[in-house]
Amino acid sequence: MKSNDISTIDFCDIKLVCATRDEFAKFAIEKSREYKSIISYSLNGESLAKYHNDASFPPLFLHADYVHADGMSIVKASKLLCKPSLPERIATTDWFHDVAKLCEETGETHYFLGGSQETIEKTIQNVQRAYPLLNIVGYRNGYFDENQLKQVVDEINECSPHFVWVGLGRPKQENVSALLKRDTKVGVIKTCGGLFDFLAGSNRRAPMLLQKIGMEWAFRLSLEPRRLFKRYFVTNYQSLIIFMKYYVQNKQTK
Repeated sequence: MKSNDISTIDFCDIKLVCATRDEFAKFAIEKSREYKSIISYSLNGESLAKYHNDASFPPLFLHADYVHADGMSIVKASKLLCKPSLPERIATTDWFHDVAKLCEETGETHYFLGGSQETIEKTIQNVQRAYPLLNIVGYRNGYFDENQLKQVVDEINECSPHFVWVGLGRPKQENVSALLKRDTKVGVIKTCGGLFDFLAGSNRRAPMLLQKIGMEWAFRLSLEPRRLFKRYFVTNYQSLIIFMKYYVQNKQTK
């Protein structure tokens, strides 16, 4: 991970961007103008657990130029594990709006990849309504197979956007991002998970109080208990074990 031009910290063997949302948004916009197809991933409790427990996951992170903390648990743990610690959470669902507001003024172009056809169309409508000056040069739903990848790549190359927002779910979005990095000339490739569902209005954010205390996962669990219970139960437990492991290691080295 190449992170020598913005402040980073070592967190549980992963380099994380150590900056505020606003600082990282301005930095990403500057990097997008270089058209070097850089990749930005996000880290939360689930992806941290996968990084340390799923052998197929760490290689995906090797493609990332920048990784930021999307989960409040990561921010809180950094205060015990790192000096300096992370200043705040950079949640992709919030950070998108930081970038969009700035790009209305500076003119960078955007391409959206992912979601169902209905979701991506609603996303574009809502984004255009909220940011009428944002330059959206293309979009495509996430329902494509390997035989259609070249078509996706060609379409993105033709648009040549500053930002490509890739919301395909893990690990597909990371694999596709690596392919785009290799085969396209764009600015920033940003994985964004379920961002389009929030932009389309299909999903709701947790109340701000729950976000601040790191319990947004509990709100999501209450909305989709059958789908999310096992995932959150397992990954929250695994993340806690990882935090404890590195906390003990830090104590022993002091």
